[in-house]
This record gives sequence, structure tokens and C-alpha cells, in this order.
Amino acid sequence: MKKIIFILLCLSQNIFAQHKKKNVEKIPVKQQIEEYKIPDDQLLNGTLKGSKWHFNMKNYKEGKLYLDKSNTKPDVFNFVDNKRFQININQKNCKSLIKGTYEIMKMNDGSTTVQMGHRPFKITSPDQKCATNLSRFLSGAVDVSFDENAQIIEMNEGENLPPTIIGH
Repeated sequence: MKKIIFILLCLSQNIFAQHKKKNVEKIPVKQQIEEYKIPDDQLLNGTLKGSKWHFNMKNYKEGKLYLDKSNTKPDVFNFVDNKRFQININQKNCKSLIKGTYEIMKMNDGSTTVQMGHRPFKITSPDQKCATNLSRFLSGAVDVSFDENAQIIEMNEGENLPPTIIGH
């Protein structure tokens, strides 16, 4: 008899607990952090759009690329518009086309530099064997210096630091 009462008591507690209204607080969903968009007045894109620059792939050294207006050099770096670029490699043993987008920041002194985690060039064309090193170079962190008077663009390998989130 005691066992039956004990079982009924346990069963009633169990039923009562199941019918008890549960207070579940809704946790607000964190808004996603938007990707930082660099204002147009801080970019060289408008200045470079529509311009063609020449270089020689044979003179490309690991970590450095020099572009100028001399059309005696076979390879062309074309800033198609204010977002897209196209590179034509015209070497004897390498004919290649590299396409992508760009976002080059300008500094107050006229030169540009890369901010931590910023990559000024994004390659959208498939990788081509003879231009792999150049594609890798452009896809990384690149410091870009633009001398408007001398009509020279100098690109140097920057620091490949991972992007950081403030407060973490």
C-alpha cells in the first residue's frame, strides 16, 4: 500500500512538472557585422580607371612589380573601369589573360598602402600556369605606390596579416 501511494505521488509530481508553463526567454539574434566599405574618395580607382600600364613579365621579381606608360614593354595592366582590371601577358613562351577586381586605397601623401587584412586585387579568372607567381602576388597583401607626376606604379609585397575584429 505504501508502495502504491509512493508511485502515485511520484507520478503526480511528474505529471504536474510536465504541465508547468515553461518560461523561455527569447535571445536576441546578433546582427552580422557588415564588411567595411572604403569610401570612394579614399580610393585610387577613379584615378586609375581606363588607364593602361606596361611592364615586362621577364623583369618581374618576387615581391615587386613596376608599371609605367612605356609601350615598348610587351605586357599590359589595364584598369578597365573603376572596379575591374585585366592583365595581358605577351611573352614568347607565355600568352595569358588575368582578370579580376581591384580596390586600391590612397594615402594623404599620394602613396597608398594596404591596411591589415586588405587585399587590393581579387583574381576572378582561372589560374594559368605561366602566370601563377604573378597571380599569387596580386592576390596577397600588396602595397601600391602611385606617382602621378612620373607616371609610375610600384607594387611591393605587403604583410599578409589576418583580418582582425575589434573587441575580440
